[in-house]
Amino acid sequence: MQYKLSLEKLKGIPKTLLIPLRGRYLETKRANGIVSDPKSIEIIDSLEHDFATCELPWDSQMLISVRTEILDEAIHRFFNAHTDGVVVNLGCGLDTRLHRLDDGRIEWYDLDLPEAIEIRRQFFAENGRYRFIGKSVFDYTWMDDVPNDRPTLFIAEGLFCYFTEAQVREILFAIKDRFARSEIVFEIFSPLMSLAWHRNPHLRGALSLFKWSLKTGRSLEKWDGGINFIEEWNYFDRHPLRWRWMRYFRFIPPLRKVMRVVHLRFNTPAS
Repeated sequence: MQYKLSLEKLKGIPKTLLIPLRGRYLETKRANGIVSDPKSIEIIDSLEHDFATCELPWDSQMLISVRTEILDEAIHRFFNAHTDGVVVNLGCGLDTRLHRLDDGRIEWYDLDLPEAIEIRRQFFAENGRYRFIGKSVFDYTWMDDVPNDRPTLFIAEGLFCYFTEAQVREILFAIKDRFARSEIVFEIFSPLMSLAWHRNPHLRGALSLFKWSLKTGRSLEKWDGGINFIEEWNYFDRHPLRWRWMRYFRFIPPLRKVMRVVHLRFNTPAS
């Protein structure tokens, strides 16, 4: 099936949805790739967009691939622990995760700005367990569309770095206060990240939008007693040979932690 899609409506942060999509596409094309995502190939091959003008360097493709792997594993664990669970994908863009991971039971909500959801509808269809919400993450009326009486996992893949610390705090507190049985996994960069991934003009544009960085996810426990740090995963710990010369960063603590996924749980007493 061929799709006709215009990207002209996407400006600023929403346009960055093309970056992870392209990364998964390239990794899926690779023999023995970290990610297998046939849906990304279907979407990319249907787009009227010249990716030659914004092609990803190898290190950014690795970032996207390892991030995808880590988040997929975290979601699998949530599925296994909560057969009645709910997943809310904040700033979903053209994420294909449910298409890859659906266990036939989970209830899933994809949330993004209306213009991104409009594009998403051309590639994905809602059903009884899968819903779109076309609202800003800061328009908290979206919470009225999501059940709050079951275990809920929130995903923020490549999202929070575009917000200020005050905005991230606002989002986390809103989730904590509304969803008592909830967790969140999200990507975060350290302050050193602003010095990296600068060779590609398209990526420099994305990096210029970054507003928040964090040295360690555990420090978020200081924000509120109901925020509990569970775990964080460093990207350089995975697939070291694929990181080429950058694999040595995992032996240098400040560099090892420049890119991570953090896992928090809300309203659960610390053990």
